[in-house]
Amino acid sequence: MEREQPVKRLETRRVMRLTPRRVNGFPTIIVAVLVSEPVMGHRVLRALAGRANLRFASTWAELQQIVARVSPCAIIADPAADEGGDPAGHLARFSHDWGIPVVLYTQLTPRSAGVLLQLGRAGIRHIVFYRYDDAPHRFVDAIDWDRSGPPLRAA
Repeated sequence: MEREQPVKRLETRRVMRLTPRRVNGFPTIIVAVLVSEPVMGHRVLRALAGRANLRFASTWAELQQIVARVSPCAIIADPAADEGGDPAGHLARFSHDWGIPVVLYTQLTPRSAGVLLQLGRAGIRHIVFYRYDDAPHRFVDAIDWDRSGPPLRAA
């Protein structure tokens, strides 16, 4: 008779402290990015390329894998990217449950306004609007550069 191994359950309430990755003895700042348009990605790259190691994703599932794998210090995300992937749920989980600072980078539209209000309740406080206030200094100002890495809670 063949027995199946018991399923291991993850403890979702325990906080795991991760040490930041180091390059040449200095901590590497990693920022995960999910945007809806290539030009938005180029603007993030132009603003942060010299300051952070950027990891780009094209779906919410990819973004979650990046977060689990490299422990970014911040996430820059557009709620309009991959709308079928539950953006509000993912962003709330990253910000509220996992304690990762999230910067929303989106277009200002009537449809995005409702999502932005909902995400404000999840603790997301930084928003950069595409084509209105997305100068490089806005991205730099929105990220806490003194942060050594977020306390990740088990996914």
